[in-house]
Amino acid sequence: MKRIHAYIFVTMAISLLLHLGLITGVIVLAPLFETPKAETIEISLAPPPPPSGPSKPKNNQQIVRQALAPDKLKAPDDETMARFLSEQRQRVRKEMQAADSGMTENRTNTSTLPKPASEKTKQQAQQKTEVDKTETDKDGYRAVDVAKELAAMNALNQGQSTVGELLPTDVSIGSFTALNTDRYLFYSFYARIEELVRYRWESRVQTAINGMDPSMAMSLSRRNWNTQVEFLLDKKGFLQKAIIMKESGIKNFDAAAVNAFREARIFPNPPQEMIEDDGYIHLRYTFTVNYMPPTLVNSR
Repeated sequence: MKRIHAYIFVTMAISLLLHLGLITGVIVLAPLFETPKAETIEISLAPPPPPSGPSKPKNNQQIVRQALAPDKLKAPDDETMARFLSEQRQRVRKEMQAADSGMTENRTNTSTLPKPASEKTKQQAQQKTEVDKTETDKDGYRAVDVAKELAAMNALNQGQSTVGELLPTDVSIGSFTALNTDRYLFYSFYARIEELVRYRWESRVQTAINGMDPSMAMSLSRRNWNTQVEFLLDKKGFLQKAIIMKESGIKNFDAAAVNAFREARIFPNPPQEMIEDDGYIHLRYTFTVNYMPPTLVNSR
């Protein structure tokens, strides 16, 4: 009888140990087999902003991608505040923007450069160059051959210059972009964001247009479709929230702006000085679509 009791005791002890081991294993290993929670990014629509009044500052500076103008087209530095912020401080004789759209970059266009001329033509060109060195306009600046200056800028790539920002209408259209800019401390962070987002946004806009009825796509031409969005990043640069401040009127254009940021998702090494009191970095962007159908382009 004692042997039976001992056997039962040993069996219960082994069973208890096995159950304890099983429970411990479940507790320890369960997190490894859990399905990770889907990351959520809050998207909301903000009420329309109140109309701007006379008390609203009018000297808000726009952040633009750096586009260095040829040295001989720059103006002397001054103490006035520029309309634009960029990587470097720059003053130019006349502000202008490239005709083609894309990420802002000045490039030489070899097709517009002068072709080899006869010896007589070369002599005439040399004489003209010597005159240009002495002739100045009323402000004391020498007349400049833009094509020659762009060709001399070895740092620039070949091809057409492009501009990626919506600039004020008084900035004239030219063969390259030259703007008065003040240096912006956090420029490199904004430049990295554009490199992560621009292609994603443009490809989504193109997909949206390609999926439209041709007559609908034609009706989008000759006007700007603006989507204003505020993005909130945490201190590590992770996108946490997107607030649509102003809809463009085309749902797919609005979605393209938000989804481009959402796909990029991580914007590394954000400046900690940009963190506001609520613990977030607030980025405010206006996405502008100006669609020019091929039929309109070819008819121009």
